[in-house]
Amino acid sequence: MAKRRRSPQPRVRTAAPVVPVADFATEYHYVLMDLKRLGGVAAALFALLIVLALVL
Repeated sequence: MAKRRRSPQPRVRTAAPVVPVADFATEYHYVLMDLKRLGGVAAALFALLIVLALVL
């Protein structure tokens, strides 16, 4: 018996999903504030290390 060949199904193209563009400056503003605070603490601790090195 011969095998029946199926006709190829036409491929349906769908549109790519639309990804909304995120504005990172408004969504992650607290990250910049935390980085500034962390930089200030790091600078203060570094200054404390220098002062302690000179005193001791």
